[in-house]
Parts: sequence; C-alpha cells; structure tokens
Amino acid sequence: MSFAQDHGRRMFETLLPAEPASASAARAAVQTQCRRWGLGRLCDDAALVTTELVANAVRHARTEVRLRLCPVPDGIRVEVCDGSTRPPRPRKAELLDEGGRGLVLVDALSAHVGTERHADGKTVWAELMGVPA
Repeated sequence: MSFAQDHGRRMFETLLPAEPASASAARAAVQTQCRRWGLGRLCDDAALVTTELVANAVRHARTEVRLRLCPVPDGIRVEVCDGSTRPPRPRKAELLDEGGRGLVLVDALSAHVGTERHADGKTVWAELMGVPA
C-alpha cells in the first residue's frame, strides 16, 4: 500500500491492490485519518462506508483502487476510484442473502453520494457529516 498526505489541504490518498484484503486496509486508514482530523464520531460510519465501496471496487472492477479522504466542513469525503466505467448498481437483497446491501448502507450513512465517470474509470464518493469529536 502506498500513500500520500497533503498537509496543506489535509488530504489522504492511498493506492490499494485489487484483492479482498484492501477493504480492511482502507478501513484502518479511515479510522486513523478520522481520529487525526478530530472526526472521531464519524470513524465507525466512515470506515463502514469505505469498506463497502472498496470491496465493491475490488469485486466488480477488479482493478487497482485509489482511496482518497478529504475533510469537509463538519465531515469527511470518501472517494474510491477504480478502472471500470460501469456505475455501481444497488440490488435488492432477499431476506436470507448474504450480500447486496452495501450500497444501501452507504446511502443510509452518507449525507451525499455520487459517481463521476472518467475516461479510464470512475470515482464513487460519499460525504459523511456530523459534529466533530
């Protein structure tokens, strides 16, 4: 895992391989940065959102994933970039399904969610808001 921090803009970025372990590495990075930026109350929700977005990127895009974190007024913005131009599609999970609820959780925990397409992939982002700890 490689990473860069822009101390002037308080931004964190890391490149993660296309493997399932990247979701837990991303979760740990989010928890560290939330605490560093005084956003402790958002740590758990931001970590869950990030885990879901990175896991989806690894599973569906099967490309390297770039995680970018930026503090925003009263919150944090999580961006996950991958090499697929296909937008994420929520699916309706049946009662006993083990998967299919990730994007519903992301939407429920986030104040704003979106997708930006690029020539070489997409960025899925979520902003979580709350009173800083």
